[in-house]
Amino acid sequence: MLDFCVIGSGISGSTIAHHLSKKYSVHILDKARGPGGRASNKRFKQNLSFDHGVQYISPKSKEFLKFIKTLCKKKEAKIWTGNHLDFTFEKKEISEKFIGMKGNNFISKFYTKKIKKSFQSSVKTIFNNKYFWEKIWFDGQFRFFCKFTGFSFI
Repeated sequence: MLDFCVIGSGISGSTIAHHLSKKYSVHILDKARGPGGRASNKRFKQNLSFDHGVQYISPKSKEFLKFIKTLCKKKEAKIWTGNHLDFTFEKKEISEKFIGMKGNNFISKFYTKKIKKSFQSSVKTIFNNKYFWEKIWFDGQFRFFCKFTGFSFI
């Protein structure tokens, strides 16, 4: 039996799945074609792609900044040097902004490398059977059934 099912592979869902996977079995379900949620990346032609959603990552905590800089060392992310328009016209503290080397879904991809995932999957039913949860989902061709002890809906 599966321990946890995480619905959604955005930054929050993939972070939760990553931390749970250190001690438990985890499966991620997402209705999209790939990881990222609001930080998704769309392939356009061969090596061309574009981000839709998050334009850049701007860490506010020291811990998150340290994590992003670790991803920079692993060539997953880089500092973004572009200009950003701010319509509040307030003077802002200058902070580093980061983008993914291959799209802004880099955090989700990094965190879910070793986790079982199902994309283009729509969850049809989730119900509790006293001792465990059950879910039924559909990937466009097949209907799947799974038992698990907990879930996170992101």
